[in-house]
Amino acid sequence: MAKIYQDRIMKLASQQKPFLKPNILHQFASYNTIFTLSGLTEEEFSSHDFLINPVHDIIAKTGGIGGDAKVRSFAAAETGDGAVAERAYKQQKYALGISVLERAHDMSIDNVNITSTTSPNLERGLGNFTKMEFEISEAYGVTLIEKINAATGLNGYQDYMDAPLLLTIEFKGFDEKGAPVKNQPVVRKVPIGITRVDFDVNESGARYQLLAVPYPELAYDDRYKFPRTDVPVAVNTPTQWAADVMEVLNVTMMENEIKEKKRELKDKYKFSIDSRVLEYGKKYASNETNATISANTKEYDVFDEVENLQPTPKVKTIEGTAGQTTSLTKFFEDAIRSLTGYKDLAENFWVSYLSSVGVPQKILDDELALAKLVNSDEMQSIVMEHQYVDWFKIKTTVRTDVERFDRITRMHPKEIEYRAVPYKLHVLKLVRPGVSVSGVDWRSQVHKDYNYIYTGANLDIQNLRINYKTAYYMRNVRGKDKGVAEQGLFNWVTETTKEIFGREKYPEPLKPLRQYPSTNKGRNVLNVTQDSPKSQEFYDYLTNPEADMIRIEMDILGDPAYICQDAFMPIHKDKIEREKTFSVTYSDKYNSFNSDSFQPIINLAYRIPDEVDVKEGTMFSGAKFRDENLFFNGIYQVNKIESKFDQGQFTQTLFCTRFNNQQGAGTTPLTASAQKSSAEIIETIRDHRKLPSIKELLQKQKDKKLEDVIGDINDIMA
Repeated sequence: MAKIYQDRIMKLASQQKPFLKPNILHQFASYNTIFTLSGLTEEEFSSHDFLINPVHDIIAKTGGIGGDAKVRSFAAAETGDGAVAERAYKQQKYALGISVLERAHDMSIDNVNITSTTSPNLERGLGNFTKMEFEISEAYGVTLIEKINAATGLNGYQDYMDAPLLLTIEFKGFDEKGAPVKNQPVVRKVPIGITRVDFDVNESGARYQLLAVPYPELAYDDRYKFPRTDVPVAVNTPTQWAADVMEVLNVTMMENEIKEKKRELKDKYKFSIDSRVLEYGKKYASNETNATISANTKEYDVFDEVENLQPTPKVKTIEGTAGQTTSLTKFFEDAIRSLTGYKDLAENFWVSYLSSVGVPQKILDDELALAKLVNSDEMQSIVMEHQYVDWFKIKTTVRTDVERFDRITRMHPKEIEYRAVPYKLHVLKLVRPGVSVSGVDWRSQVHKDYNYIYTGANLDIQNLRINYKTAYYMRNVRGKDKGVAEQGLFNWVTETTKEIFGREKYPEPLKPLRQYPSTNKGRNVLNVTQDSPKSQEFYDYLTNPEADMIRIEMDILGDPAYICQDAFMPIHKDKIEREKTFSVTYSDKYNSFNSDSFQPIINLAYRIPDEVDVKEGTMFSGAKFRDENLFFNGIYQVNKIESKFDQGQFTQTLFCTRFNNQQGAGTTPLTASAQKSSAEIIETIRDHRKLPSIKELLQKQKDKKLEDVIGDINDIMA
């Protein structure tokens, strides 16, 4: 038995090696971080060519520009009819700024701080949140604004305050012998929009403090994310929702603003949904709820199942109005979450999850067979192979029409796009109290492994802070007492619910995961048929990771893996599939996590010694004691990252939360099932309100008393 166990450990260790990614900066004995602020064209931004094109129109650079700012000419920047006259006009308009730019007057970028989220968050819900602060020093001059104006003007933007710039981060260094390291360069390129500039001027020049955001996140600016008119919707699918909302924003709102002389040219709003996001909305659904999805793609009659009764009242499954204080991104998220599959995932996780990975429906319907599967080695293999479940996030982009200029707003018209794209959640993010999967080495698939204090393997951690909420419990939202119509009973298909109850008392005794009934939950902007408190409860839990039971703040030596290139990418203008390097958990090309698609996961091992063994003179014994395997060890999701570049030192703070129930017996959870047919639901309503029976309604129809039938139906639905 011991040999079998040892062989298993060796096998897991060999499997672990290909996944672990060391800090790429450990290849340097010493290194510098070079920052470059430069111009960016709309074509480079929209086509992603900025990733491969050399920088041009350099405004500032760490260590100095070096005499050549790579200034483009207007001839290179513009082509087409009237280009000669346009170039002459702009050459005169930007003459002063271009002369300063061409002079390559040195400006140095220092003290860069980047705060970014890598998971759903309180700031943006299912979207990204990034803030950048940095300083620029200029000796014997105050020319930064002129240089920015010239660099953006050369690239076609008349409104420099809304124009994108390119911030390039490059790591260069030497090995132990003092020779430059010539391995794959470590570079990040981030399109940014500068939102604020403060500067101090004295006899030696100027020092600027800049605040910036990734340019794609400009769509979260208040002028774009809050509609300036009410946006009502009453539809059956998210795609219909997108069409209706675009109609209101692009036609009604824009035309009214033009009539009121508030603008001359229209901005364009675009809401798009990746086909995989729609597919995932069906994938988790059971056979019964798949029928609901099919029904929801069209208008349907509340009595479709009753023979000979013709469609009369129409039911809309997604209804609501976005007011002028309602965020369009939240409005969009709630529309996507209306898909039955996402609701099933929150409510009936294990059944939905196993169905999505190909477990036959007959096993899921048989509680004994399901119990046998959960306790088997096959379950361990399933979880290891499918550690992530499909969810979605909101990706944004702002594109600028540089060919036109609004003489009223004094801005270029823009296209603001919000796109629902696939996103992966770790399976442990969805476990409930009393539920665990035994025999799974969760550490074997992580890309970063941190060992701290007396492990002899610590290369990165400088400090560790732990926040442990000992009074923590999960909300088990029951909602408010509602009437039958508010409970979403008008599905008119068989309704099936399955509640999962964990049998294990506490899979991890020192981290007892508990839950308690609650009516406290977030607000869904939309009124969704069949919506349930569980769905909103899961969304609240997902977007508030800082409230989890165990949270750590870990200070580490800087690692470019956490400056995620994919998170800064705009939506491609041609809507092509993401670059292959961004479709996996970790990008070997950029040496970074792909946080726009997956939750970054790390493993933390913290060890302190026992008392010194006086006979052996060692601090650690052969057998592990509690002190050598502390309760907060395990795998964590990284939620937020603060990257600091100060005086040549690069450090980061990782804000992480520990996954629950990582260890346990894997006892089969109980499944409580309940079913009600539509006819039973209708009869329940009829008995409660003393309304005509279905038989009586059919008789009225045969007697051609159609007005009475309609009246009775309306009474039932009231």
